[in-house]
Amino acid sequence: MAQSVKVDDKKLEAIAKAIQNLEFGEVHITIQDGVIVQINRLEKQRFPQKK
Repeated sequence: MAQSVKVDDKKLEAIAKAIQNLEFGEVHITIQDGVIVQINRLEKQRFPQKK
């Protein structure tokens, strides 16, 4: 069963910063024992294809 977890403002800011201006990509949040321990941002660049 999932536990209710309190997240501090510093971690919420880090998540918001990772999402900011992300057009294509992923944000992965790693949690251990109910605590955020890592945030990864993967940004992809897409280029229009000429036909």
